[in-house]
Amino acid sequence: MSTTPDVRPADPSVTDLPESPMQQLDATTVARTPRPITVLQFGGGNFLRGFVDWMVQVANDAGVTDAGVAVVHATAQPDPAFDLLREQDGLYHVVLEGVRDGQPVREVTRVDCVQAVVAAHGEFERYRELYLAPELQVVVSNTTEAGIVYVEGDDLMATPPVSFPAKVTALLHDRFRHYAGAADKGLAIVACELIEDNGSTLRAHVLRHAEAAGLGADFVAWVQEACSFYDTLVDRIVPGFPRADIDRIQAELGFADRLVVQAEYFHVWAIGGDARIRALLPLDRAGLDVRFMDDIRPFRAQKVRVLNGAHTALSALGLECGFTSVREAYGDPDLRGYVERLVGEEVLGTIAGDRAGLEAFAAGILERFTNPYLHHRLADIALNAVAKWRTRNLPVYVDRVRAGQPAPLTALSLAAVLLLQAGQGGVEGFAPADDADTLEYLADTFDAEALEGWVRGAVAHLDLASGLDPEQTEVLVQDAAAWATTIRTSGARATLLAALAGAQTSGALR
Repeated sequence: MSTTPDVRPADPSVTDLPESPMQQLDATTVARTPRPITVLQFGGGNFLRGFVDWMVQVANDAGVTDAGVAVVHATAQPDPAFDLLREQDGLYHVVLEGVRDGQPVREVTRVDCVQAVVAAHGEFERYRELYLAPELQVVVSNTTEAGIVYVEGDDLMATPPVSFPAKVTALLHDRFRHYAGAADKGLAIVACELIEDNGSTLRAHVLRHAEAAGLGADFVAWVQEACSFYDTLVDRIVPGFPRADIDRIQAELGFADRLVVQAEYFHVWAIGGDARIRALLPLDRAGLDVRFMDDIRPFRAQKVRVLNGAHTALSALGLECGFTSVREAYGDPDLRGYVERLVGEEVLGTIAGDRAGLEAFAAGILERFTNPYLHHRLADIALNAVAKWRTRNLPVYVDRVRAGQPAPLTALSLAAVLLLQAGQGGVEGFAPADDADTLEYLADTFDAEALEGWVRGAVAHLDLASGLDPEQTEVLVQDAAAWATTIRTSGARATLLAALAGAQTSGALR
């Protein structure tokens, strides 16, 4: 399940920037504070650098922590951003822009907590030296949604194994043997991958690898007792490298920083599990919004349904109405009205909790859509939109119909997503991006003369009705097909107006 606002992947085009007259940013031009490497981080993309590493830097600067980070490139594939991070000796800047308490806020932070940059494939001995270091305490990861998967037969003796869970199993086993099973040499593993139960899933895969490889009961007990795995939810919009404004920003910084990360000011990191992690990463003591919880699932449901579900709905309809960014689309009265009604009428009623508190939470979330400093591209949010709708919006529809209530605005979002990913949304220059099977199915089966049959097939083939009985599924199919027909015949704008005219508003977000 995606549990964070959508972020762009690292921009390989930063390597072709023209030469800057500014001095280079590296260890020869900036004095970096040496720190013990207590955090091993799998992944060095925009999000981790603009979220986790930024938090570590803030905590270090506040004197709360003295933590160094080692960034590990976990795959054998080349990564231009990783190479740049090495060239800049782990140094870069984070530029935060947004609104706080109704006032614009802008902060620039130079991150120097990254003390090492290493490739697991190709620099294995250095990588091994880092994960065996006695001061290491925490492993952080963001290896994409596809990273936490169990690969049958992955060789744990390889240097290193191929899959991420196998890498974690191998390094833990190596550390277990190196320290003869010492309980104080276990690690806290904090997974930030965009799937539900990310840490718990990684733990299950590690134990499965241990069993399959016959690593022994003593090792399994050490993993279970000396190591902790944490489920997390991360929340910050990170557009990434600000290519359009980089000349101005570099002039402001005084350095030719080719790894600037632009992000919104807002941030939340929810970490679920035992209390050990709060002592190892006391980031909340630096004033950061890091929330330690026994169970993050209720918070995840609240955040994913409101923020991520609204993003998915807005991205498809916004693109079909001719907009390119969240701020532009949400600035349109019709689209804003649609999103507010979607959230106020259909989403909030499916979330447990105090209604007034939920409305305040939703209002704060939607205020972020108006951030004038970020160009959050709708096309980026629309990546893998079908899978996102399944995890973000379908649960709302299921809960609504089970309660005997309609969900026409959620059905409209499905119609818009299906047409967009089929290349039938009328969006010039947009290239649908989803898994190959989804795109092939939607394109090959599309029939403008039989939209209801096409939607019915898509719902069945793409598992878009899980949790609904056959009768409820048919209602979803008919509603989505009706909206798809209106979009095709009258356009997205007219469809929005029809939806707004037919929906009853609760006024919750007015």
